[in-house]
Amino acid sequence: MGAAPRLARLSGRITWAPPAGRSGMAGLAYRLEGHGVPATVLVHGLFASGRYWGKAYDGLARDSALVVPDLAGFGRSVEVVDGFGPEAHADLVARTLGELGLTARPAVIGAHSLGCLVAIELARRHPHLVAGIVAFSPPLYDGEAAARRHLRGANPLIRLFIANPSLSEAVCDWMCEHPRFAGRLGRVLRPELPRALAEDRFKHTYRSYSETLAKVVVSAGAAAVFHELRIPIHLVAGAQDGVVDRKFLEDLAATYDHLELSVWPGAEHELPLTHPAACVSEIERMGARVGIVQTS
Repeated sequence: MGAAPRLARLSGRITWAPPAGRSGMAGLAYRLEGHGVPATVLVHGLFASGRYWGKAYDGLARDSALVVPDLAGFGRSVEVVDGFGPEAHADLVARTLGELGLTARPAVIGAHSLGCLVAIELARRHPHLVAGIVAFSPPLYDGEAAARRHLRGANPLIRLFIANPSLSEAVCDWMCEHPRFAGRLGRVLRPELPRALAEDRFKHTYRSYSETLAKVVVSAGAAAVFHELRIPIHLVAGAQDGVVDRKFLEDLAATYDHLELSVWPGAEHELPLTHPAACVSEIERMGARVGIVQTS
């Protein structure tokens, strides 16, 4: 397993500021900073948008383009309804990179939670686009039963979906009809989050979140494709994260030579928010490993 970096003493503190970059739509809504290839691509998790990756990550655009999409059905891509399975999510990220003219060289992907699974599928379906992946808090499970067991420790909306899908749909539909209330509720449920990120947790539809959760996360299919991949993949988990299955991650890292696992002491699920400098360092390290030079 990889060595833990020097982490902030207050591991639960979130310091976030709005990111820079210009916005557009190319398959998915995106934010773009810098120019040139090979690009760095940041992929957010469930109940989030691309602005989850805040100002702390702007420096990744020093040497080449930094692309941060909003996944289909979330954030500014909420109107994208081309499907919410792993293939559809991955293909839309690939389409976005293609429309931006950033496919001449494979990219380094930094991903969080759900985004890790999308990145893995992107590498499987479009191997020419991915040079390496840093997967923060990856929800990789040994089958659907294990996925459901671990996800019961996740946020209330996921727990409700696992326990009672019909009630979950009714709650989500009501929140979609009352976005201002939903935004306030988001700030109550997650008071540690900056206002923008708390409100982003409700910028989705029931279909986008339920199908994505069921088809991408609960189905637990991502781990089955590791034998097809030969790119370096660094799995990073917080020692206090109840959503990840650390034992399964350890088994995967022991099975596949191209996987590396680091467990950060004292850290929980939101690693890109609580430890942004360490996350940037790991993404830069992956870039150097695959030949993308970043200079701090």
